[in-house]
Amino acid sequence: MTQQNNKSQTTTLQNEGQALTSAFKKQTTAFKKSITEGFDFRLGTLIKQIKDAEGVSTLSNKIRKKYKIDAIDRRRTSEAEWLIDNSQTVADFVKKTKFSGTSIPSLQNAMRKHYKDTLPSKEEIDKESAKADKVDDKSSKVSNIGQSDTKVENFGKFETKSLLTASDLAFEMLVQAEKNSIPTKELLLALKEQIELLSTEGVA
Repeated sequence: MTQQNNKSQTTTLQNEGQALTSAFKKQTTAFKKSITEGFDFRLGTLIKQIKDAEGVSTLSNKIRKKYKIDAIDRRRTSEAEWLIDNSQTVADFVKKTKFSGTSIPSLQNAMRKHYKDTLPSKEEIDKESAKADKVDDKSSKVSNIGQSDTKVENFGKFETKSLLTASDLAFEMLVQAEKNSIPTKELLLALKEQIELLSTEGVA
């Protein structure tokens, strides 16, 4: 009897596992559709249109009620708007990484981790900086270290319209660098050089 009960329990657990796996796959498929044409995409698009129509940067409770979206959680509306602001970046990321999460927060975390992992270590940065210092002959010529022949299109014209934090700006720079095939080491060296130039000009 004990063996039969164990077998029955195993079968029950296996069936539940299979059911949950199927449900998860459906969630993943539904989410991918949601960020391209479904709920989140439609919600984000609507919010952008409402803001344009009302001439506002944020939606007050009065406006949310006017357009009948006051029952939708503000966090969800914020996530949906982020999706529209970064739709092309999201599409490129999902296609490249085969992202399989089921929510916008999980997508955001995966994107942050992906771009963070592409950064070189502090030792690598110091090593590249040392090389750059050796190449610099301190002449009047403008240094090209850290610069690239790759054309950067629309650099600085990030998709989001809201004010960016330092962390957001760094993240967007990494995204733009990857889009334009610029190695992160090269981007960091170019940024370091620009900061040094600005510091020198400030002293002068």
